[in-house]
Amino acid sequence: MKLLVDTREQLPLEFPQTVGVEVVPTALPIGDYSASYGERLDPTVIERKSISDLFTSFTSGYEAERAKILKAIVLNLSYVLAIETTASEVLKGHSYWKSGEVHESKKTGLAMIRQLMMLQAKYGIAVWFCTTRKEMAWRILEYFLAKERLMKKESTHELQETP
Repeated sequence: MKLLVDTREQLPLEFPQTVGVEVVPTALPIGDYSASYGERLDPTVIERKSISDLFTSFTSGYEAERAKILKAIVLNLSYVLAIETTASEVLKGHSYWKSGEVHESKKTGLAMIRQLMMLQAKYGIAVWFCTTRKEMAWRILEYFLAKERLMKKESTHELQETP
């Protein structure tokens, strides 16, 4: 399996070395991570967001983020939004430094959670909250490995059914 990492990813995750897995930087049309099995591309794309990127992207950059989700739908891709923090931390809101002062995000934590839940309900995306970057890397890797095992199992099952 090839674990595909978008070449524009600014802080790529570090994946544990795993037998049969090659991490390959590549230009992805959407998202930061995907996978391929031989010549077959996985139909899932994973978009990684830090908490600061989440609040910026889904406040002032909302239309661009929504466009990514809609593009994934048009391309018949499953879209996963992987967030580098817990839902409880998002619920607290987000503050940031600007011009030597602490500022609060324009959107409250509750409003952000509600927006994420609405995106799940409306567009069928998945939202993963991951406590650390290490957990996120593990989850992405294991997700695509599980899909590879399932694909191999289905392929074997089809061969057994063929007369």
